Amino acid sequence: MIDTKTRLTDYPFALQSELQDAANEHGYRIAQGQAAGWLFFSSASAPGEIAVAATKNGMSGPFFLSVAHPGAARELKAEPAQPCAKGHSGAFAFPDRGALFEAVSIVYRLSLSLPTLPYEEYLRDIAGLGDTEAERLQKARIGQDRFRSALMDYWNAACPLTGIREPALLKASHIIPWAECHTDQERLNVHNGLLLSALWDAAFDSGLVTFDDRGRAVPSPRLGGSAQEALGIATSPTLVLSDEHKSRLEWHRNHIWISA
Repeated sequence: MIDTKTRLTDYPFALQSELQDAANEHGYRIAQGQAAGWLFFSSASAPGEIAVAATKNGMSGPFFLSVAHPGAARELKAEPAQPCAKGHSGAFAFPDRGALFEAVSIVYRLSLSLPTLPYEEYLRDIAGLGDTEAERLQKARIGQDRFRSALMDYWNAACPLTGIREPALLKASHIIPWAECHTDQERLNVHNGLLLSALWDAAFDSGLVTFDDRGRAVPSPRLGGSAQEALGIATSPTLVLSDEHKSRLEWHRNHIWISA
């Protein structure tokens, strides 16, 4: 297995730019700094971060990719390397720039289609807890915290409708409510949630507003004009939705939204 300890700790400008491009051009546009030779990046839309690195051979390769998302790390078909970046699930080696770029793109798509990170972290957090009433309540609190954290990552820590970033004013809104979900995986699935400011969360949770497949806010006939004005529905931006969001929002329109 290839040893990632051969990575550089200080990068020439041109090589660092190539590593940044590998991340930025494939969904990981938020730089999270550099540590121990790894350049870390996260995404506003995909859970989990990545880290990229190169050796003293520069553009001649090899290149390294470290992946935080457990599901993506398991499913990526690439040559394994070790050790990975601290807190990550796996590392991989690539012979050239093109292979690295393709792998980052694959990890991004896997991270979007395999939203297992919150659930796997939840299972780790509740390991050892039993099934008493107090422990069940503790599990629920842990799950809700994990869900909120995942939504903060997914929506880039901001309400997509208002731009509010103050954590105390942001709510982790389930599309299909917690009690209606049949599994913990569904309860913790980031595609079953929206990160909304408190007023929007209250309207969404009570069925006074929903969203169509294009991400446009749809007010209930019971939502008064002054409330619509306070929410800014007429000028609110459209949500960027995945197909998984859309299927759950259809459920919300049929079961939660007040249509008359």
